[in-house]
Amino acid sequence: MMIVTDEQVKQQWYDSLTDEYELQAIVLAQYHKLCTGATEADYDEAQSDFDSKHYLVYTDEEADEAVRENIEEMVWAFNASFLQAHTGVNANAIEKIQEMCESANDPLKAMIKDFDYFVEDAMKCDGRGHVRGSFLDVNFEENEITFNGITYYIYGRI
Repeated sequence: MMIVTDEQVKQQWYDSLTDEYELQAIVLAQYHKLCTGATEADYDEAQSDFDSKHYLVYTDEEADEAVRENIEEMVWAFNASFLQAHTGVNANAIEKIQEMCESANDPLKAMIKDFDYFVEDAMKCDGRGHVRGSFLDVNFEENEITFNGITYYIYGRI
């Protein structure tokens, strides 16, 4: 006599799902299902949305790392008074440097006294993804879903 438990069936289903789709796409499909009230998750569509980068799906640590990487590339575009607070350099002088656009990034980054605090302060002021043109280049808000005990943050791309 064979005995099959619900847990075994669930595990087999999950294993076959993860063989076919990336974990982030599975999370995204479940998120869409919850948002739309659909009866079934559309994993093919979610995988396509994830692959085409229409949506970003991160853990908290991954989102923070992605934000940090983007901030490192766009220091030159920060408000001059914000940069003044983190460099001690006069905002007018910073504005002159910023006229170099992207070329100003490395010099301005070198002037920041504590880059970790700079990133933390920027995220505290603006969040990771709540406004157009944000650090993650996403639409308006950070959406949260917990899947298998792990919290993921979902962002729709602009």
